[in-house]
Amino acid sequence: MKTALIAGLILTIVATQAKAQTVTLYDGSRNTSFSAQSWSAIVSPSSETVSSGGTTLNTTASDSLRGGYSLFSQLDRTQGYTLGFSLQLLSEAHRSRDRAGFSIIVLSSDRQGIELGFWTNDAQSGDRIWAQNDGATKPPRFTHAEGTAFNPARSIVRYDLSIKGDRYGLFANRNFQAPILTGKLRNYSPEGMPYNLPNFIFLGDNTTSANGSVRITRVDLSRSAIPFSPIAARARIASTPTVAPEPVTILGSGAAIAIAGILQRKRR
Repeated sequence: MKTALIAGLILTIVATQAKAQTVTLYDGSRNTSFSAQSWSAIVSPSSETVSSGGTTLNTTASDSLRGGYSLFSQLDRTQGYTLGFSLQLLSEAHRSRDRAGFSIIVLSSDRQGIELGFWTNDAQSGDRIWAQNDGATKPPRFTHAEGTAFNPARSIVRYDLSIKGDRYGLFANRNFQAPILTGKLRNYSPEGMPYNLPNFIFLGDNTTSANGSVRITRVDLSRSAIPFSPIAARARIASTPTVAPEPVTILGSGAAIAIAGILQRKRR
């Protein structure tokens, strides 16, 4: 009985900490753009539509189009953190199995992180969400690594990208029993800007070898990782509400410079 009581108290403390440390980075229900909510954005000549509780970024007119959103916020992988985002990949096409029309990049305070590519389909591998390799040279840097057949195109999906130590886990639709994709963190810093920047987050199309259209309704950040065990702790954290938006740490014009740098890199 005493053990059960202590376990319950521990879970309550963990849940309370997760609640207190979660901040809203983008709230689509406000019907305002990413740039209006403290993100640096480059959307021209691609198109951006803000409506009905979200933002749609569209680069499908041409593979040469790129666009996306970035910001800086403290990301300590030793402490652990979780980037949550809700989105639907409306369409996507790629000319290389090493490129995607929509990607998410998360780099920790020591530049260790992960880039995930999102596909609607692929006849060759079947992966629909997959990780980019790192390496001192290209290749193997920015080549296809581990992936999952989870379909990001069927509906708005809530994802939680949890990072702790030297590994990441991607969860879908608040199912914390098992990640849909997991692997080791990468070091892309030999590529230069913006992959050598700490505390960096990017969502968008950063390649001239693919295109896509994505609808994003929410992005938030928790200063703790989702526990991989026990399952009860995961469920408790998943049930905690998100607190009101708080200021994001923006390093002056650094976010704008970083997003410009990532979109200038023609990673064919």
